[in-house]
Amino acid sequence: MTIYNEILSQVEQLQPDEQLRLIEDLAALVRRQVAATSQDSLQTRPLPNLDQWFGFLSQPIDALAFQLQIRQEWNREVWHES
Repeated sequence: MTIYNEILSQVEQLQPDEQLRLIEDLAALVRRQVAATSQDSLQTRPLPNLDQWFGFLSQPIDALAFQLQIRQEWNREVWHES
């Protein structure tokens, strides 16, 4: 019999209020472990190499102006084709 099955059979012998308390304690335990694992993965994750994008464009771009310009060009093409 596996440890899991042994524990499950023991839990089945608990009173319902004890089972609920056990579930709450297990949930808290798992949350702490997940939080610790998440922190570890954030600390070990390599930082993005933002320097590789420096100088990619010849000048700074205003994203909103660029988007509006593209939309205007697209609208001109669509309306002139009809």
